Amino acid sequence: MGIGAFFPNQEDRDTGSLRYRNHYLKERLLASTLDEGLQDDILKLAERWGAYNDDPFEKQSLKWVWLEECLEGKSPENRFVSSTHQQIIKRISEAVASHANIHLSTTAQAIVSPDMEDGDKKVIVKTTNGSLEFDEVVVTVPLACLKMDTRQFHPNLPQNVSQAITDASYGRLEKVFVAFAAPFWERSGTDASKGGNIYPMFTHFLRPTYALEEQRSWTLEMLALSSTALFGAHAPPLLVFHLRGAAAAHVTSAIASLAPSSGEYYNVVNTLFRPFYSRLPNYKEDYPDCVPTAVLATNWQYDELAGNGSYTNFTTHYRGGPLKGDPAIDDGVRVMRHGLPERGLWFAGEQTAPFVALGTSTGAYWSGEAVATRIMEKYTPSNQLQSD
Repeated sequence: MGIGAFFPNQEDRDTGSLRYRNHYLKERLLASTLDEGLQDDILKLAERWGAYNDDPFEKQSLKWVWLEECLEGKSPENRFVSSTHQQIIKRISEAVASHANIHLSTTAQAIVSPDMEDGDKKVIVKTTNGSLEFDEVVVTVPLACLKMDTRQFHPNLPQNVSQAITDASYGRLEKVFVAFAAPFWERSGTDASKGGNIYPMFTHFLRPTYALEEQRSWTLEMLALSSTALFGAHAPPLLVFHLRGAAAAHVTSAIASLAPSSGEYYNVVNTLFRPFYSRLPNYKEDYPDCVPTAVLATNWQYDELAGNGSYTNFTTHYRGGPLKGDPAIDDGVRVMRHGLPERGLWFAGEQTAPFVALGTSTGAYWSGEAVATRIMEKYTPSNQLQSD
């Protein structure tokens, strides 16, 4: 089902500021000639949207769906790095490791940033290991932490910045990785490099009656990363499950107190996801290739430094108080993106990315580049900028 079914026209955007996407889709389906069974299947498939922006489809805003336009792949920079980001991170970290002072196991607790127009003042970052002084500070704290006020700003952030943070929303997407010695789900004798029949990359599990009782309301998306046609020689025998809502909450609570290297952790995760991978082609119980060699689950909901959440999304919510109404989320992003250069305080991260890359690691990188460029311009004479 194409993303186009979810995109409202301009009239819908103007009049549907507090409408949910699932309401919009139901209206479209009721106006169609499809039978009830097919309509129900489409609504279940539409729940896969939660795997993209980490909140139930029923909570997602119709008006702000355009902010997720990057999901259509319109950005030419969206590329899959089949060999992982390891070498990229290594290259980026070389300059940092060589020229910067890195304080590990140190938590920033507060930032003191007076108005620099009053004189040559420093920005002070108070940490668990003392205070540090800087000319400029780039805050890359996750949106969820900013919303929870786990980092204090002195003086307080201006009303427009604090309101932009309040209006923004974030989800609780989790991922589970299940690795095998070989991709048993691929048909035997298939040579993917010659265009043979390979297992689909995406599989959707819709309200599985065959799973454990507490899992029967789940709607899961599974990605098989084993296709050499798609991922080349680096294609691993790996399955990735995207979780949100009740599924994410159940899995994270089940593993919260367990060490990822422990046998109990492996058993808990494997028990939860065996009902799903055991439905794949060629599965044989206790056959070596059908037994996971390793499992790993994210646990952002229990990570304080992540703000107990994942990344920016766009839910429908009503703003109370004196500023009643539906918040202008796009304006809020622009406010956070601008930051407070007059106080030497800048914001970067996926929540301040260009609209085409909000909520992505690519967007987080771009936002950092944009802030770095602006800081360089601040300290570069205007005549030199013109000559460059």
